Amino acid sequence: MKVAVEVVDAADLMPKDGQGSANPFVEVEFEGQRQRTQTKAKDLSPAWNETLLFNVADPALIPHRTIDVCVYHERSRSASLLGGGGGRHHPNFLGRVRVSGVSVALSTAEAQVQRFPLEKRGIFSHIRGDIALRAYALPDAFSSSAANAAAAAPAPVEPAPFVGDPALVDAKKVKKKTKSPSAVAPEEPRVLYSIPASGATGGGVPPAPVMSVASVAHARPEPPPGAVVHVRPPAMARPGPEFGLVETAPPLASRLGYRGRDKISSTYDLVEQMRYLYVNVVKARDLPTMDVTGALDPYVEVKLGNYKGTTKHLEKNPNPVWRQVFAFSRDRIQSSQLEVVVKDKDLVKDDFVGRLVFDLVDVPLRVPPDSPLAPQWYRLEDKKGDKLTRGELMLAVWMGTQADEAFPDAWHSDAHSVGLDALANTRSKVYFSPKLVYLRVQAIEAQDLVPSDKSRPPNVVLKVQLGHQLRRTRSVAGSVNPSWGEELMFVASEPFDEPLVFTVEDRVAANKDEPLARLLLPVSAAYRRTDHNKAVESRWYNLAKPTAPKEEAVDGEKKEKFSSKIHLRLYLEMGYHVLDESTHYSSDLQPASKQLRKPSIGILELGILSARNLIPMKAKDGRTTDAYCVAKYGPKWVRTRTLLDTLTPQWNEQYTWEVFDPCTVITVAVF
Repeated sequence: MKVAVEVVDAADLMPKDGQGSANPFVEVEFEGQRQRTQTKAKDLSPAWNETLLFNVADPALIPHRTIDVCVYHERSRSASLLGGGGGRHHPNFLGRVRVSGVSVALSTAEAQVQRFPLEKRGIFSHIRGDIALRAYALPDAFSSSAANAAAAAPAPVEPAPFVGDPALVDAKKVKKKTKSPSAVAPEEPRVLYSIPASGATGGGVPPAPVMSVASVAHARPEPPPGAVVHVRPPAMARPGPEFGLVETAPPLASRLGYRGRDKISSTYDLVEQMRYLYVNVVKARDLPTMDVTGALDPYVEVKLGNYKGTTKHLEKNPNPVWRQVFAFSRDRIQSSQLEVVVKDKDLVKDDFVGRLVFDLVDVPLRVPPDSPLAPQWYRLEDKKGDKLTRGELMLAVWMGTQADEAFPDAWHSDAHSVGLDALANTRSKVYFSPKLVYLRVQAIEAQDLVPSDKSRPPNVVLKVQLGHQLRRTRSVAGSVNPSWGEELMFVASEPFDEPLVFTVEDRVAANKDEPLARLLLPVSAAYRRTDHNKAVESRWYNLAKPTAPKEEAVDGEKKEKFSSKIHLRLYLEMGYHVLDESTHYSSDLQPASKQLRKPSIGILELGILSARNLIPMKAKDGRTTDAYCVAKYGPKWVRTRTLLDTLTPQWNEQYTWEVFDPCTVITVAVF
């Protein structure tokens, strides 16, 4: 058994070379074995993408061991260019991380890239930045396959300093140092294979190739403990199309068979089960006042290892109510205790009110359809663990899955750096597009229009507006009773609360229209036609002046009554579907009327598991991405939760749609 530690990259390191930069490299120590990466010259956000292998005598002891990771600045400029170890110069310390063996994944497929903030070595250390690591166990199948390749290959060649591509360096090294006649002959193209997972192929059959190289050294046996396996970035490792389908075999309930034990086996059978520690902070009562003024602005901090969630602070309230749920991923739990602290918000320093401490081994497991765990009152304790005379906190703590009802609205440790105000933008959502319907407006004629300038014949045009949609009829000259006989088409959306605005205008000049009359009609007043063969009756509507709605009497005399009218035919085409998508990617062809729709032919289930090799979108923040996934079918849109600072997000969320036509398309996108 071996443990692989993949050093991905680091971000925002402290400059150490006196010129505002650094030459960083990483040194990893595990089980008495120490290895290091290449040195990256003049780079405060370096990317290594190197995998270091360590021998493990007893795999059962891995959870009880610690991986020590240190980042150093290489003082020797020549050594940094060659990528070798700087033995002549003592390196400068840039930060360290201690990773518990519990974080080591059992296989490559389960391993996730995790970012760790760099820690100080001493009080006077000036450290900043973070590092991305990925740790996983390699089964014995990897050792046996490497040994078989070594037996069939020539004698290995001593390693040379790394310059550029390691594969090309090996090829040059063979041509230089090998003295046998076979070395003069042209090299056979070799293929680099990915490290097999736990279900490695047997019988000498190699796994699927990752990258083909024209001139690569002969196959060598498994590298010794002090060697480094150089892995290219994923974007360079797979030539060919930028996007494609990759078949995987994750451990899903639908593949393993329905067990019927819990909701995750049936309702969430297309995604992998994910465990979360849930903390429901409900309310507090009889909290002691901390200020001399007697006021209390309480809030709650929920801390688990390096993760901390905070509720809103409520001003001058000794009996606050929060009703806030926090969810901590079990894969990222770095502590055996959960601490819930009540504090008083202050201008200078927040005061400690009381706390509660829970051992994770005592937290109950709850899986739907079990009833939600009822919250309980807990007496607050001081920092020494003694019960306070005043102050109680009502909360519930349980271990659950993503099938829990509290999951969508909870604060997640995956988005721990997001404030409460922006928290809603990182949560899962399901929403529906408003139903669109074609609206036909037939402008027939108008009567008894009153032109403002009676010295010339009017040039009448009708303007109709619905929201941002504007349509005009042709102009009719020389009559106060114009006849248009035109049909205008609009797209209206439910709940049809936008008004239709009709304006009769006199075209005075080429770019100048003077309003003569106006009419406002709600779209809901239009007739809803489901049979296209049925004729719709027209109606006369009274027009109003475009000025004030009420005319007041002047000198005791009333003004002339305004009696202009317009003849219209309005109806909504409920038997048609508004094509708001590309015809090649249509997901809904149903008519607007529910009575005309066909019954559904089945349910479409979609499990959004994970993504990998995403493009870094946050170059300034360590080349990471805040990824979320969106899927659309018909009027229903779904959005997964946002996972911060990761290029390999794992959502494991499942959604369903009703399907009415098999010749439709579902669209899935990552943002």
